[in-house]
Amino acid sequence: MTAWTREEFEAKLRERGRSYHIHHPFNVMLNSGRATPEQVRGWVANRFYYQISIPVKDAAILSNCPDRAIRREWIQRMLDHDGYDIGGISDPGGIEAWIRLGEAVGLSRGDVTSLRLVAPAARFAVDAYINFA
Repeated sequence: MTAWTREEFEAKLRERGRSYHIHHPFNVMLNSGRATPEQVRGWVANRFYYQISIPVKDAAILSNCPDRAIRREWIQRMLDHDGYDIGGISDPGGIEAWIRLGEAVGLSRGDVTSLRLVAPAARFAVDAYINFA
């Protein structure tokens, strides 16, 4: 097998880019303003489940990371999502921002945080992601 030329390499990368989420029909519909309010609410509810799972996934990764320097950098990701109140400095975190987004699109805080609106397929995929980590 011979190495790809610069042009072949770029073409292969661009081909892979076509499968990126920004090109998915739902994402295009959402970002172009063509999604219905109900579709937007469903997206927020399902994405919230992913968002609250990020610090759980990060904790799993940290629990297996032997490098102190990497752990010290990586823990910031958990704080960014979960928020913190440390030494009088407080930040509600990104998860709180997602709850407020849910409220802004017409969901109650309870709708969002109860996870009752999360589709089984989304729950399965996110749980598998955490399990993998």
